[in-house]
Amino acid sequence: MTTYSLKILIMVIFSLFPANIFAQNVERILFKGSELLYPLPKGFCNITEEMQGIMMKELIDQQKDPMFPVAQLIIAPCEPNVSNPGYPWGWIGVMKDGSRIKQETLNKMMFKLLANEDLMEKLEKQVHKKGVEVLNELFGIDAKLENNEQKIIWADQDSILVVGNMSGQLDGKLIKEVYVTSTSALGELYVYTYLYNLEDVNPSLKQMSELLINNAPRLKALN
Repeated sequence: MTTYSLKILIMVIFSLFPANIFAQNVERILFKGSELLYPLPKGFCNITEEMQGIMMKELIDQQKDPMFPVAQLIIAPCEPNVSNPGYPWGWIGVMKDGSRIKQETLNKMMFKLLANEDLMEKLEKQVHKKGVEVLNELFGIDAKLENNEQKIIWADQDSILVVGNMSGQLDGKLIKEVYVTSTSALGELYVYTYLYNLEDVNPSLKQMSELLINNAPRLKALN
């Protein structure tokens, strides 16, 4: 689930459309008959209806993989980054399951999943292959994933966080990126928040992780 960013970086980099600084702090999401109140991470705004957000959501939606959460919001800093246009950025995805597992159970499942190296390798290859096809079909862009390392750094009653470093090429240009994914179990819903940035720039991987760790209790409190 964390390899999406590699396939859509090119569109993010070339997008110069700023986020709306007047966006509301809490967004209402309706998904398969369920309602979710999502508190935007501090400093981020909803850009789903702006040009950058529209393009990014289209690329995510084209994956059409049942293993992926469905993208609901695209977010970016309320004050655009002039030195690195398009970064950082993120998206919020939702999945619905009638099992209603608890956060602690979800955490254990994710620890087990990431420990299964063979399965993770197969999943990454499947995701990357589909992403490359979509990117090439829509925009004629060639992509190649060279390295993707990820690990769990946080797990509590509100969320579990996976961080990673990823490198690859887009039309021959080397891209190095860091990312963090926060997952929260809310009844029948599983809420995923993804944040991405270039390597060695602010906000750092640690800063983005702290942002999502602090945001998870707000998400639970609202729902």
